[in-house]
Amino acid sequence: MTNFICAGNKYSDYPDTVAAPILRKSFTLDFVPEKCIMRVCVTGFCEVYINGKNITKGFLAPFINNPDHILYYDEYDVSKYLIKGKNAVAVILGNGFANQDIPEKSFDKASFRAAPKMSLCLTAEGEGQSFCLNSDESFKVNASPILYDMYRLGVIYDAREEIKGFSEPDYDDSMWQNAAFSAPPKGVIKKSEALPVTVQYELKPVSYEKQEDIYYFYDRNGKPFESTYVKEGWCYDFGFSRSGVCRLKIKGEKGQKITLRHAEALRNGKFNMNSIHTVTDKSPSYFERFQADTYILKGGEEEIFVPTFTYHGFRYVLVEGITIEQATEDLLTFLVFNTNMEKTSDFECSDDTLNTLYNMAIHSDLSNFHHFPTDCPHREKCGWTGDTSVSAHQFVLSFNCVENLKMWLEAARYAQTPHGELPGVVPTTTWGYEWGNGPVWDSAIVNVPYYIYKYYGRKDIIEENADMILKYLKYIASKRDEKGLIAIGLGDWCQPGKKDNLPDSPLVFTDSSQVYQTAVRSAFLFDILDKKEEVKYALKLALEMKEAIRNNLIDFDTMTVVGNCQTSQAVAIRMGLFENDEKERAYKKFIEIIEKDNYTINCGMIGLRNIFHLLSENGDMDIALKMITKKDAPSYRDMIDRGGTALFESMAPNGIQESQNHHFYGDIINLFITKIVGININPDMKDIHKIKIQPHIPADVDFAKGSYRVGENQLDMEWKKYGDKVRILVNVAGDFYGTIVFGDTECNLQKGLNSYEY
Repeated sequence: MTNFICAGNKYSDYPDTVAAPILRKSFTLDFVPEKCIMRVCVTGFCEVYINGKNITKGFLAPFINNPDHILYYDEYDVSKYLIKGKNAVAVILGNGFANQDIPEKSFDKASFRAAPKMSLCLTAEGEGQSFCLNSDESFKVNASPILYDMYRLGVIYDAREEIKGFSEPDYDDSMWQNAAFSAPPKGVIKKSEALPVTVQYELKPVSYEKQEDIYYFYDRNGKPFESTYVKEGWCYDFGFSRSGVCRLKIKGEKGQKITLRHAEALRNGKFNMNSIHTVTDKSPSYFERFQADTYILKGGEEEIFVPTFTYHGFRYVLVEGITIEQATEDLLTFLVFNTNMEKTSDFECSDDTLNTLYNMAIHSDLSNFHHFPTDCPHREKCGWTGDTSVSAHQFVLSFNCVENLKMWLEAARYAQTPHGELPGVVPTTTWGYEWGNGPVWDSAIVNVPYYIYKYYGRKDIIEENADMILKYLKYIASKRDEKGLIAIGLGDWCQPGKKDNLPDSPLVFTDSSQVYQTAVRSAFLFDILDKKEEVKYALKLALEMKEAIRNNLIDFDTMTVVGNCQTSQAVAIRMGLFENDEKERAYKKFIEIIEKDNYTINCGMIGLRNIFHLLSENGDMDIALKMITKKDAPSYRDMIDRGGTALFESMAPNGIQESQNHHFYGDIINLFITKIVGININPDMKDIHKIKIQPHIPADVDFAKGSYRVGENQLDMEWKKYGDKVRILVNVAGDFYGTIVFGDTECNLQKGLNSYEY
């Protein structure tokens, strides 16, 4: 697949827009096709048609990546679409990652920016004959009705420019131009193994109303940006913040222009987009296009429009340009889509708040998984490494997303510099090496393989990334100061109420402790592969980091870790930076800190994936739930009280408006399933079929149940209180085996339906 073709060299650079091109080719088969395979590789996104049928593998196909590093192709079995005689293939090319005209993260300065390119190869066999079609200059090209597409912004579609039958065999393309050969991208070409992005369900609006005199962006001082003024529009509320696009169904006059703007929250009851963009005093040039899809009617009959090559995160849609008669319930339908992953675990209990939070966390995970985890479904759509690192456990526990994460790790390998440095976002252009990374963020390259091995036993993913991990360890070891400590990146991000993201836990502690844990887990992964020298190196680094931390960052007279805060104390205990005979005093100090903070969450995303587990592991699950469900902010419960339907990016009460659909607080999924329900898969990290049932039963929860299933292996677990007794019901199928631990009692778990009473 080296024959790359394009419609021309000019690419969209707003306001100089270039329509998404259509490339098509008619061809004749002299036999009845029996085996027909078509491979389509593009630098951005594509829609693929055969004989008039759209056969594309979902939205945003084939994948998102830096074309200087990797290009993926989708493979299609087109046997059932081809016939003996005349056939046609057509492909519409979208810009995707390869061409973005926004300055954020230096996307507009990417070295690979170019017009969309395609390489296509179709082979067919039948009746003892064969046929091969390769993309070349005989392909015909024409502009599509998609006048503009940027997946981080939106699309402009002019239905008056639609070309009826463009993908049919008999369409006359004689007036179209010929395609041009284009220099192949620099990246290696590989088959995509990713699960497709598909529509999961549809939402109808729960309400809609006319609004007037709207400013959809304000600066931080509350002053509206004049360029975002809308005289009137109709605000549609879908009840939930999710990700996807809207299907527009309308009948109107030719040339009528309709704009759909997408937002998560209202401001004083009116449509507003501040929560989905960090606004500075200088209005970005792309406000008008941000999370906006525009449709221009062809007129006459009823028209249906579904944007392609983009997606949005939203609950509310402001519709501009319609009449009062067109403002109906059926005007818009929310097509909720994400990577089509099998859900592998579940949770439910008697506490409605916990159930709501669990569902909010699951939907945040799904809303932020389009090929790989992203930081939010609207503002950036970037694969932040830190977000993926802290969420790796919950993602792999909740969904079978292994192949997609494997491909994301491949992008990380290409993004790593020769001396081992990693960027803060993957994939990237050249951004994220000087800010936005650091040990906590970089740990994704170890945590993702670690948890995939825990739940799936996949050694191949460890093998593929072993060199990257070793190279990184050597790089980060070189960043130690004279005390053997490290402080070079981002720390306990998003601690509520902290200006300029200066958390209580000092960077020198969160970085140094993370390098310690990364080295320990790296040694474990290397040992799986029997890489003795690598194990030795990783363990030596871990020991040196532990000694440096203990010598410089812990006061053993008071058993207090530097910062004297929730994050520092919890991380040090859970990572094993205290010895066994020290842990009791250190934990007592941790409880004192919690009490001093009035049982309020006072940490960022690093602390949040440690403090609740530490409390639970020490018999204080009730304290953990007290903090989680506390009505006063900052808490998880406060997100519900503030109208959230997914997890927020910030717990700050009435603070800076941030995303209301974010996944890095979602470790409560892990807490609820592994601690409250007590389902622990592969507890010894030696056998993915071994399970340990050990519920941590809260005082105010009467029952809880959960499940875990992969392939033929199924585990269903439920406990319920009956007076002063607890009945545990377990159903095991497939190859699962293990033990049940409750208090001082431990017994073997038998296959089949089992009941235990304590």
